Amino acid sequence: MTTVSTKKVFAFVVAISIVSTACEKKIDFLPFKKNEKQNPKILFVSNRDGNDEIYSMNMDGANISRLTNNNVPDGRAAWSANGQHIAFASGTPGSRDIYIMNANGSGLLNITNSPNADEDFPEWSPKGNQVIFSSNRDGNHEIYVSNMDGANVKRLTVRPEEDKWPTWSPDGSMIAFQSNLGSPALTDVFIMNVNGTGITRLTEANAFDQMPAWSPDGKKIAFMSARDGNPEIYVMNNNGSNQTRLTNSLAVDGRPSWSRETGWIVFTSARDFDIPSTLPKFEIYKMKGDGSNPTRLTNNLIYDDYPFIE
Repeated sequence: MTTVSTKKVFAFVVAISIVSTACEKKIDFLPFKKNEKQNPKILFVSNRDGNDEIYSMNMDGANISRLTNNNVPDGRAAWSANGQHIAFASGTPGSRDIYIMNANGSGLLNITNSPNADEDFPEWSPKGNQVIFSSNRDGNHEIYVSNMDGANVKRLTVRPEEDKWPTWSPDGSMIAFQSNLGSPALTDVFIMNVNGTGITRLTEANAFDQMPAWSPDGKKIAFMSARDGNPEIYVMNNNGSNQTRLTNSLAVDGRPSWSRETGWIVFTSARDFDIPSTLPKFEIYKMKGDGSNPTRLTNNLIYDDYPFIE
């Protein structure tokens, strides 16, 4: 009985595979499987080929590979927890959508399809079955979540402020995000439960605090702040206590992404260029979780930005 059942299941799987191939299904919705990696990949955005596109590279900066080739700008990209899929924003301002694709850049799928809306800053749930993102489809930017195929969209925040840059805690219980307080130059970091309840403000500097990133154990949050007069990367406990500066350069350091595999932080910086810095001179760097060992990974005449590490 068990043998017959197994054969039936196998035949069903084969049949589905054949149908999928015949229909030219592009995105492979593979089951979640955690892959521990010694050399995790880094995603980043670069204009090196004339348009904002998504690239990947090894953690040491080697093997740079272009993953998208579009006639519109592609924005910040994020790995799924198993490294098999990528979510990213794409489109012109006022009409940006969230897409997913396979890790090699194949199988593009628009999962939001919201005309006349800006959707950005996607990130995967730790289980890899949902995508969280920011959207102004209902008037101002709020935090939304959907299944990885775009189904079952839910709005999590309902606030007059602009809520952006959502990021899941490693255990999937909390979401950190940035929100402005009446001015784009004045933002703070907040956390909330995954259903949108229990919103708590963590930072209160008289400057922008933004772009949070969780540590691998979920006990700390890295973020970008201009509280000391220049954008730098800071870290704090997940309750907002013990806010500590990690970088110290004359140029901008920002957009941290904390590797859950290695504990390193990747970030963007203009520290090796003339001051004042300009966007086209940003490069990708990495450092240890305590701010030590900063290392430059890219070397390009045009900007490399928005890093995201597995």
